[in-house]
Amino acid sequence: MKDKNASFNKNQNEMVQYKQQKRDPFAFSLIAQMVLDEALHNYYKAYYEREIDIALDTKDKERFMKLSAEYKAFLS
Repeated sequence: MKDKNASFNKNQNEMVQYKQQKRDPFAFSLIAQMVLDEALHNYYKAYYEREIDIALDTKDKERFMKLSAEYKAFLS
């Protein structure tokens, strides 16, 4: 009988912990913010790389220098 109660209590404790984690709005918003930050970082990184490549292809030195400076600031 002790084993059944211990197992039941363990399962109940795990369920309570799961529900608390699931409902934690701070954790959810933190994870959402991290996903959004990563997506934006990847988008702007690809944007700068693409635009710098275009400036190089068109031999637009002024645009290349401007974008390179922005890209360097973005990465730091």
